Amino acid sequence: MKNKLNSHVKIGDKVKVISGKQKGFIGVITSLVSKKSVVFLDGVTPRIKFKKAPQGGDAKRLEIQIPIHISNVMLWDKEANSASKIGYKVINDQKVRYFKKSGNILQEK
Repeated sequence: MKNKLNSHVKIGDKVKVISGKQKGFIGVITSLVSKKSVVFLDGVTPRIKFKKAPQGGDAKRLEIQIPIHISNVMLWDKEANSASKIGYKVINDQKVRYFKKSGNILQEK
């Protein structure tokens, strides 16, 4: 039986990359692949890949988005201007996410 991964991030969240070559980059999540636990961020410089040319043709230059594992991103708090872990609270019979560092509630879109 395959389980769906519960992630601390969602599409549209603003996150900071905390490790890897893109460390320190702040961007918005454009897509999320839960089976592989990776996210794609808007604005990350893409990888360049060259595809061989068929005989007598021209080679092609492809730009590929870089996948980043969800463990390497942390949610960004705009009000406190810092990255923070998140927690969950129940307010008015609704489960909401909040930043543990500042206590600010993360507004759902």
